[in-house]
Amino acid sequence: LKKMSLSSSWYLKKLPDLSNATNLEELDLRACQNLVELPSSFSYLHKLKYLNMMGCRRLKEVPTHINLKSLELVNMYGCSRLKSFPDISTNISSLDISYTDVEELPESMTMWSRLRTLEIYKSRNLKIVTHVPINLTYLDLSETRIEKIPDDIKNVHGLQILFLGGCRKLASLPELPGSL
Repeated sequence: LKKMSLSSSWYLKKLPDLSNATNLEELDLRACQNLVELPSSFSYLHKLKYLNMMGCRRLKEVPTHINLKSLELVNMYGCSRLKSFPDISTNISSLDISYTDVEELPESMTMWSRLRTLEIYKSRNLKIVTHVPINLTYLDLSETRIEKIPDDIKNVHGLQILFLGGCRKLASLPELPGSL
């Protein structure tokens, strides 16, 4: 099994044990509105590249201490009860955690050398961003409660797009990279 889509399975509350799905590369759980948690057997999905959980409104947490080495694309847009996003892979190139309750980003995110796109639009509980991943090309922090952009943003030389609209608590901007 390489691809599995359970999208719009509105009444699905939990996933089965996935420890035997070791060849799974794509998992689409989009709009599984009643899904509350991911099983700890997620740690067996070493070949998983694409995880789409957009609109899983009741999802509260993602298992910690899993290292999905192949994971590249993660979409958790609209997981409105998700309060934290753990360090589940250092190989993610695109992460969308817009419309979530995420309060802070994992510190290890600065070491995610492949991360190019980071979207946190309308994550209204996000107040602090301590570091900006160095290889970002696209960063959307619009309508968050951040008060400050980290000074190290000036070192993100490939940053081409920066959205900060509606950041009402943002008082000042640091020096920005010349790529903008």
